[in-house]
Amino acid sequence: MERSPNSPCRYVGPDAVLPPAMVNGQAYCRYPRYRETLPGGKSYDVLDQLDAPADNTAPVVVPEGHYFMMGDNRDDSADSRFPPDSVSKGVGLLPAENVIGRAFVVFFSTDGSASWVKPWTWFSAARWDRTGGTF
Repeated sequence: MERSPNSPCRYVGPDAVLPPAMVNGQAYCRYPRYRETLPGGKSYDVLDQLDAPADNTAPVVVPEGHYFMMGDNRDDSADSRFPPDSVSKGVGLLPAENVIGRAFVVFFSTDGSASWVKPWTWFSAARWDRTGGTF
């Protein structure tokens, strides 16, 4: 996986994540890759960043009037698994009164290698098979 600000390489031990590989002067993270198949039959590759803070989080009881928000980047998502503080940078549980609409389409999806300040990188990083998809 190419290094990006969205997914920095993590080093957790000699048998876990390997140091970045250099390919043509570009550092690439090396993580175990697995093929995951959902109950409906759709499958895709996932990267296991091993021993990340988001792995094996404790069960969360969602009180009435709140929603649990799950990020789409698993190990790198600052979502409801983490409290909204300056350390974990999570969002915590979302109060229902803060919900103003319903998601119905994926507007744009990238592989994380693009830079928002370099628009010319957006198209090569786009995941066109996800863009425009519905939930």
